[in-house]
Amino acid sequence: MSEVSSRLVRLDAGPQVDPVVRRPSRPVSGDAVFRITTGFTAARGGAEAGVWESTAGVFCADTTGYIEFGVIVEGEARLVDPDGTVHALHTGDPFVMPEGYKGHWEVDHFVKKVFFVSPVADDAV
Repeated sequence: MSEVSSRLVRLDAGPQVDPVVRRPSRPVSGDAVFRITTGFTAARGGAEAGVWESTAGVFCADTTGYIEFGVIVEGEARLVDPDGTVHALHTGDPFVMPEGYKGHWEVDHFVKKVFFVSPVADDAV
């Protein structure tokens, strides 16, 4: 088990260094590419924080088993709820995707967010 640190963790939202490059697991349209840098992983409990960015595309979101808090730090996108409600997100906008959110992202050009995700305990759902 790693040592628990009481030091502040700063996330660099500038250009990512050695990001993990992935494609959406649930694409709808376009050819989006994700770049992800994890800046914090909890010693226990599975929470993590980092920076995520995406190129243009439409892809599904599914937060089954976790809650995500995010802040758009560059670009813009839309999150569309399952009922069709559209949430335009711009630089500086914070948002929460609750456990089990199943909407979709629409990215016209580029978007970058700082995120914090926390798993939801099976007995808390």
